[in-house]
Amino acid sequence: MAILTNGTDTITPDLIDGYESTSEARNVVHPILGSEDVDVVLRPATLPTGTMVLVMGNEASAAAAEDALRGAHVWSLVTDRGTVDMSFIVAERITRTLDRDTRDVWLVSFGWQEVDA
Repeated sequence: MAILTNGTDTITPDLIDGYESTSEARNVVHPILGSEDVDVVLRPATLPTGTMVLVMGNEASAAAAEDALRGAHVWSLVTDRGTVDMSFIVAERITRTLDRDTRDVWLVSFGWQEVDA
């Protein structure tokens, strides 16, 4: 089970069908001229960013989820899988499509950026 909420709106998808997260490493490597050695500046990676696909049971709930995700909000994601729970903002395109296989459920996909809340 997953719940997305922003304090005003709540989205409860039937399931999260696609989830991907990526963090950019920010370490800096400086080659030293005339040497095989390198000088390294260690920096922490960025907060994760990624994509998510929500499976919604009907067209009305998919449209409502799409509309809610368009707002300027910080969202909270709580799931059965504690490693994906986070605070995030919608950072990229929001897409609503009818599932090609079932022609019954709707998919709402979007890009996200984790934020400190």
